[in-house]
Amino acid sequence: MDILISTLVILFTTNLAMVFQKAYFHKISVNYVALFFGMILGLVPLLNNLVEDFQSEVFMELIVAPLLFFEGQNTQLYYVKRFWKSIVGLTVVMIVIIELVAGFSLYYLTGMNMAFCFLLAAIATPTDATAGESVTHGLKVPRKVVYYLRNESLFNDASGLVLLAMMVSWYVNKNLVIIKSISQLFIAVIGGIALGIISSLLLAMIRQRTMQSSSLEDSSFSLNTPVQIAYLMTPFLLYFLAEEIHVSGVITVVVAGLVHNAEHQRSKLTNPQMVFVGNQLSNIFTDVLNGSVFVILGLVLVRLLEEDIFNSQTIMAILVGILLYVINILIRYLYTFLTEFRHNQKKAWTFSLGGVHGAVTFALAYTLTEETIKLSDIHFALLASSTLIILSMVVPTIVFRFLLPKKVADLDQIKEMRKVRKDMVEYAMLELDKIYLPEALRRQLLYDLKAQLDEVSMKDFLKEMNTTVRRPDLKPHDREFRDEVYRYAFRLERNYLGQIAQSEQKYREGFLKLYRETLMAEILFLGTKED
Repeated sequence: MDILISTLVILFTTNLAMVFQKAYFHKISVNYVALFFGMILGLVPLLNNLVEDFQSEVFMELIVAPLLFFEGQNTQLYYVKRFWKSIVGLTVVMIVIIELVAGFSLYYLTGMNMAFCFLLAAIATPTDATAGESVTHGLKVPRKVVYYLRNESLFNDASGLVLLAMMVSWYVNKNLVIIKSISQLFIAVIGGIALGIISSLLLAMIRQRTMQSSSLEDSSFSLNTPVQIAYLMTPFLLYFLAEEIHVSGVITVVVAGLVHNAEHQRSKLTNPQMVFVGNQLSNIFTDVLNGSVFVILGLVLVRLLEEDIFNSQTIMAILVGILLYVINILIRYLYTFLTEFRHNQKKAWTFSLGGVHGAVTFALAYTLTEETIKLSDIHFALLASSTLIILSMVVPTIVFRFLLPKKVADLDQIKEMRKVRKDMVEYAMLELDKIYLPEALRRQLLYDLKAQLDEVSMKDFLKEMNTTVRRPDLKPHDREFRDEVYRYAFRLERNYLGQIAQSEQKYREGFLKLYRETLMAEILFLGTKED
């Protein structure tokens, strides 16, 4: 029951953060709002007590695994194959350089235990593509940089996990075993790749057979449901299976996501309804899970600071977090400046700053609570990693406003799309005035078209709702006539959008969103069985 209550509180807080971001803070990323709401959750004793203590294993299985799976599904396997040499360089060579430079720098500058310094450096290596989108909100990022950041974040988590395991062993056993750790990394990665490919191909073949048969049957809805459930369970099951057989669960779910992307590209028309619903479910899951990460981060940060905010150890942890961030930024810049971007300073700085730390860094720090590590060192690592995460979000958010060009301003696009929507609805209304319609149907249709413009008052809504409750079901032929009229109205709207499409290229994103809305509206009146 306690776990259920904790989950509900975090989900509710995440949902509240997303609502507030849309309504009041649309100029900034939802991750910042979620972080703020998480801190509020931690500052209110009654709410804070409802959330159980954090467990890194649960966090990895229930949040990180599906996030990586869905992120992999948004990445084309073609680009992974094309940039595989760069991926190896960024996720192995660059990670090792950062580990060495950061570890020795901390050791010589702070005088702390060497094993603990390298342990902290290992925690600071993974990046998060989903969190990275928060710092480029409303900005244009070079396409090649986007590919590199996405591919890096997909695969460097495994390197971070292995490095951390190596450094924890060094810290606990006072012995650094390099050869054994490298062989374990090799087995974990190769095993994860093999398991991800085999399992996802098997699931894809089963899903394709089901989709092909269900698209031809009247009972397709009953078949779609178990397929979608199996799809949502895939990252959880694969991650658990991989960890049980001691291969990389992170690599397994990433590779499975990449294979799912390839399947998705060539099966959109096999069963469009199933594909569309699957896309919507994955988008919802990604938004909720990513928001939950920052709600939890804000909550944990408050809990950490409440313990000993004025302690000298706490100040040192914050300074170490700053140092780790600076070292990461400099090494990332120098490495890509010399190897990947051919001495292009702007792209190198964009890549360097765009490596935002998020869910995996947070989870790695919390795995220390399950090891035989001194409590003071665990607290130190948690606070240092939290500082690193926050800096990796705040600094690029500020710098990118001067470094990168802006997309079409959100307010300008919203204003233009409101005008287009209004003109579209008015065009449909004028065309509908040219044909005969029963008065009751015309009134209902005009109400629904005005609802597209948000020009319906609560009084009008309650009146229509009361009319609907008191009205008997339409006869089949009346329902079909009504549906045909509505479909005609939506076709008129799309015709208008088609006429102005060329003039709206500047606002293409908003224009396409509006076009999708009219298509979905028409779908609602295709073969409806209920009034």
